[in-house]
Amino acid sequence: MTADRAFLTPKELAQRWRLNHQTLANWRHKRQGPPFVRIGTRVLYPMEGVQAFEKISPAWLDTNSQSQLNP
Repeated sequence: MTADRAFLTPKELAQRWRLNHQTLANWRHKRQGPPFVRIGTRVLYPMEGVQAFEKISPAWLDTNSQSQLNP
C-alpha cells in the first residue's frame, strides 16, 4: 500500500486497524465507523475519511477500550 492511495478496500483497512473485515461490515450496517462509498458492489474507504476518523476517534484504537465508535 502506498501513501498516495485515495481509497482503501475493507480488507486493507481491516489490516491497517488490526480488525476483522466483518467488524467493518457490521459498522457499515450500523452506520458507524469511518465514511465509505459504494461503487457498484465494491465498498471503498476514502483515505481522507480514514485519517480523519483516526484523529477524532482515537479511543477505539485501544483494543481494551469500551468507547463508542463515533465521537
